[in-house]
Amino acid sequence: MEDRLGKEKALLRALYDEILKSEESKDEGMKQLVEDSKLLSAPDEIAEANIRVMFTKYLSHPPSLQKYVKDPKMKAKVIEKRKEAPLLSAHKFWSKQPVMQFDNLDKGDLPIGPIKEVTSKDFPPGPYPLPEDLEWCSIDVNTEKFVEAYELMRDFFIEDYDSGFRMNYSIDYLRWEFNIPGYYPEYSFGIRVKATKELIAFAGGIPAVASVCGSVFELAVGNYTAIKKAHRSRRLTPLVIMEILRRMHLRGAHQFFMSTNRVIYLPFSEMWFYRRALDYRKMLDLELVSVPEGSSVDKEEELHKITESALIPGMRLMAKEDVPQVHALLTEYLKKFTIHAVHTEEQTAHLLLPREEIVYTYVVADANNKITDFVSFTVVYYSVLKHPTIKQIKVALRSS
Repeated sequence: MEDRLGKEKALLRALYDEILKSEESKDEGMKQLVEDSKLLSAPDEIAEANIRVMFTKYLSHPPSLQKYVKDPKMKAKVIEKRKEAPLLSAHKFWSKQPVMQFDNLDKGDLPIGPIKEVTSKDFPPGPYPLPEDLEWCSIDVNTEKFVEAYELMRDFFIEDYDSGFRMNYSIDYLRWEFNIPGYYPEYSFGIRVKATKELIAFAGGIPAVASVCGSVFELAVGNYTAIKKAHRSRRLTPLVIMEILRRMHLRGAHQFFMSTNRVIYLPFSEMWFYRRALDYRKMLDLELVSVPEGSSVDKEEELHKITESALIPGMRLMAKEDVPQVHALLTEYLKKFTIHAVHTEEQTAHLLLPREEIVYTYVVADANNKITDFVSFTVVYYSVLKHPTIKQIKVALRSS
């Protein structure tokens, strides 16, 4: 492993050297690359994840770097250097799945469409076999049984790279997500230990419709999966993913969407979060922000402060009667993107009508109550795992 990681680190350094010699090396994209290059000195236990992230950034994202990918001479140098050292060893599970692989980068433009055509008949009618001591179970999100699944998510869901923060959705937030109109109860399930009935894994899928390059199709979104750490060495994650895929394929949804904070295969798409510290001193204490050179804590706190009242005339909370107008605005806006969700009016109402401590939507209406704009955000929490006094962060996550 050390020899392979050493070669990959050397390859990244060579790629950085090529870019930093170019005329455009002083733009913002290059500044970010220089910052990323500091991760090359990371210990080997996290180096592989860092290398995946950096290669993906360099070769495909963000837009500020795409000019380097499109430059034929630069891309030829990348491919040539990639031949000198393999990018990463194949992932045991994802390298065999119909997802974009890293070597697709060397193949030029691929045809638009499904990577693999399948039908419901290609999947077994019953669940996949588990180890002898385990069993599948149904999880109804609207009963007390879901409390177990929530607690599992709270304690074993997504963490950052150094395990300092963990996403902690409230139980009401999760029920809101899963109860979107069109939800299928069989998309929520778990794994229990037969002898004790202990819940050790949970997966929740959400049905959706998407438009990709003009083609509209059903899919399932699988962003809620948690497995107790003591059982992860048993390779239950692939089984859970295969099971949710089996259930969605039987429903006629033959595409699957999931997001990760680690690059385990070539991303189909990528999103970026822009952070504004509303409690600047708290974020500084957690080392989530730093004081820029030439500034001070007081100056940054004043800069990040929000006003007591809305700055836009006509801005108010969304109401039920606003749904048709907001749905029309959202539908038209999403058409600007090559990849976007397709919602019914009922789903728009579910996703955007304000719910305390879950979702807030504000509209801008003129004197005739015609809505011209809207913005929404959801309320999510992060558990703080390594701070002596701060145990939780409350985040307003902008969603539209």
